[in-house]
Amino acid sequence: MTTPLTPLTVSAVAAAILLSAGTAPRTLPAAAPGGPAPASRPAVTRILFIGNSYTSVNSLPNLLAGLAASAKPPRRLEVAQMTPGGCTLEKHWTATDARKAIAAGPWNYVVLQEQSLMPIMDPQRMHKYARLLDADIRKAGAKTVFYMTWARRNTPETQDALTEAYAGIARELGAQAAPVGVAWRNALKADPKLVLHRSDGSHPTPAGSYLAACVFYATLFDESPVGLAREVREPAKDGKPGKTLASLTDAQAAFLQKIAWETVKTSPPGREKETAAPKDKQARPSE
Repeated sequence: MTTPLTPLTVSAVAAAILLSAGTAPRTLPAAAPGGPAPASRPAVTRILFIGNSYTSVNSLPNLLAGLAASAKPPRRLEVAQMTPGGCTLEKHWTATDARKAIAAGPWNYVVLQEQSLMPIMDPQRMHKYARLLDADIRKAGAKTVFYMTWARRNTPETQDALTEAYAGIARELGAQAAPVGVAWRNALKADPKLVLHRSDGSHPTPAGSYLAACVFYATLFDESPVGLAREVREPAKDGKPGKTLASLTDAQAAFLQKIAWETVKTSPPGREKETAAPKDKQARPSE
């Protein structure tokens, strides 16, 4: 059965409704046209996500945008995604509008996420189409970021192969890699009761996507996600609040934020082994 292509969607982050750790709900007002940008922040960072359901489940792009909007001062992101279910980088190159979307820009970053098993089964094929897409991204004046995914719940031993497949191509191309899979492994090692996989053992729970968003924030901005919002909703539509994408306790958010930051600091492209997980037991979300 052919899965219909996910349309390109853009989210203006300023309208997201957030709940910061330890505070009451607040609505971020939309930025006035032509208004001044926060000090030392670019007016907007534009990011295109190319992948599949590992990106679209829990709306990772909007989740990242909401977290960025909760920073002090806020970071304004505009995000777009092309994420048909099960799509490989090869299919994005040959059969979707990904190349048109890249060229349409302008983008600051384009995130590439391969189908979850391809880096293990055929890393050479993954790398072939990563190179081709990266060439388009560079031509468009953007930077490539690889979305290093996680091992499935019943095969945790495959994380090393996933990590090397992504880190290897990132090294070759001089690109960044967001070490989400390594962060998942570190989090699960620190707290085995943590539930990051859905019942299918593959796709992320809201907590899993929240951790991924924290890793992307730390990777893209070289800034700790500690202290960002613990609840993020989609932007409001037709005057109605958007649905909740992730809602964590203060302890859960702090734990995942810390894991993300420690992982990114110690896992640049090329580091294949897992990092030491934080030992702060008080922050464990399942206790």
